[in-house]
Amino acid sequence: MGNKTIGTGGDPFENIMKQSVQQDLRYQPLYTLGEVSRYARVKPATLRTWTQNGDVHVIIPAVASGVAPFSFINLIELYVLEGLRRTHRLPMQRIRKGEEWLRRTYSVSHPLAELNLETDGYDLFIREVDIPINASRKGQGGFPEVLARYLQRIERDAGKIPTRFYPYTYDRAPKVVVMDPAVAYGRPVVAGTRVTSLMIFDRYSGGESLNDIAADYDLDISRVEEALRCETARIAA
Repeated sequence: MGNKTIGTGGDPFENIMKQSVQQDLRYQPLYTLGEVSRYARVKPATLRTWTQNGDVHVIIPAVASGVAPFSFINLIELYVLEGLRRTHRLPMQRIRKGEEWLRRTYSVSHPLAELNLETDGYDLFIREVDIPINASRKGQGGFPEVLARYLQRIERDAGKIPTRFYPYTYDRAPKVVVMDPAVAYGRPVVAGTRVTSLMIFDRYSGGESLNDIAADYDLDISRVEEALRCETARIAA
């Protein structure tokens, strides 16, 4: 009996990859515009420009509409994009040009998140958008400290796709609060636990002491304080 070929309406490998992405929590809509604005440290008006610019989008949300249209991957893209803007103050048309080039070159949909610019994409990106090359590095692009600090707060899997993100609650903040789409629906938690920063904030706002909260969750007070800073930064935003 001969082998049967089942039609899939396209390249089987491509279809499998699309299904894998659709099932991956990292690509699912999780966050509102306000949440992404706070955690990526991008102003809401700027965020709207980057995601709602007519037919041309620098960042394409996980879904076109809805209360929470942004995915974890979108959050990382916006965070890296803000890092590039802070580092080089590049016009958006140049970043858009470089991002499109990365998409074509690496065959990825979200190059600012799916490529680890810290190790294998940054030099190519800066050449494409004509950032001056530092001659003292023998023709290689310098890696500014600001952007390096941004990228060091992203953890990646073996395929270089982001898995965890340590948001800045303030400059030089330690890696205590983490966002992982597989934990608490991607909300900020104390690293190594499922204790959200909001849970700690609600208890503290209700009059409980730092000592009591730390004891209940078996946490150092310093970690409880970092979780509180995450939420107070959210409220102040």
